[in-house]
Amino acid sequence: MNKLFTLPNIFSMIRIVMVPILLYAAYTNQPNLFLVLAVFALSTDAIDGYLARKLNQITKLGTTLDSVGDMVMYITIPFCGWLLWPELIMKEIIYIIIVMIAFVVPMIAGFIKFGRMPSYHTWLAKISTTFISVATIIWFITEMAILFRIAVFIQVCVLIEYIAITLRLKEWRGNIPSYWHLDD
Repeated sequence: MNKLFTLPNIFSMIRIVMVPILLYAAYTNQPNLFLVLAVFALSTDAIDGYLARKLNQITKLGTTLDSVGDMVMYITIPFCGWLLWPELIMKEIIYIIIVMIAFVVPMIAGFIKFGRMPSYHTWLAKISTTFISVATIIWFITEMAILFRIAVFIQVCVLIEYIAITLRLKEWRGNIPSYWHLDD
């Protein structure tokens, strides 16, 4: 089997391919379709990593595809949310800006130091990704933003951990469980 088309990579690619479909659902004002598709797309993030570990198919390409899938979801979901629920988004715009900064700054740091995305996939990042995905969907459905705000705080903690890892690493490595797992 081609190393590009492993099962974990396919799930990461699904997240990337879902971007125009999510944008279409939002642009055509189909909030229910958007929510179903968003839940599906976001759930592929939990599946790809699990499958990569279970099937022993962890690769640099897969790690990068997962990070790209995360990045496009972090950009697409808020934009679609703004198209569908602009007043909801505007109420939480500060938190949205903070979470986007917390996601982008470590990527910039990784590109500056290593010429590529960090792709550390720490335990905290996995918790954050899951929590922010669930919190965002709950927020869109119920209009209660408290879980989303907590998720933003967790993502800021990921920012701090990722920057610390980037500063400490001498060469790029992916899939690091936590800052405390780095070798000296």
